[in-house]
Amino acid sequence: MSPATASASATRSRPRRADALRNRERVIEAAAEVFAAKGLDAGIPEIAAVAGVGKATVYRSFPSKEHLVAAVAVERLAWMTGRVTRALTEPDAGEAFEAVLVELAERQADDGAVVGSLAADIHLPELEAARAATQASFEALIDRARATGALRPDATADDLRVLFTGVSQVLRADGERDPATWRRYGRLVADALRA
Repeated sequence: MSPATASASATRSRPRRADALRNRERVIEAAAEVFAAKGLDAGIPEIAAVAGVGKATVYRSFPSKEHLVAAVAVERLAWMTGRVTRALTEPDAGEAFEAVLVELAERQADDGAVVGSLAADIHLPELEAARAATQASFEALIDRARATGALRPDATADDLRVLFTGVSQVLRADGERDPATWRRYGRLVADALRA
């Protein structure tokens, strides 16, 4: 191992300073805000300005824009997984399933760069892990709702992904930002899978 490689490896394994962690979180929040408003065409300088840091600070935490996009997607997927996991404890599986879809749809109403399209072509390990956790949580929710007779016996997480992604792509392409419209389509997707 060369001295430069050993130094880089030691730097990666060293814990981050508190201010570096705060800056990283500020950059992720700013990127989420900017991507939601402008989509993925937004650049690092704009994100850095919203975060109140320099471009070099962004690149210290995220070696490329792809890594920053992945970090935003991981946070959104973590929220989604948490929401679905909470729904698993609700007494009525059918109502819990619909409530998740309506909330997810509503959250996307003001978001120009939602999870489905945000990082579709990015395959970093942390993003793949977040995707797998979200998929597993939806599978559990659908299995529970199917077992209670609330959903069609043949309903799957892939059915949900195809239906919800299709609706989302059309609404985003139409520039639809009205939460009521998004909620309506969330309910229609839920209805399509009901028993």
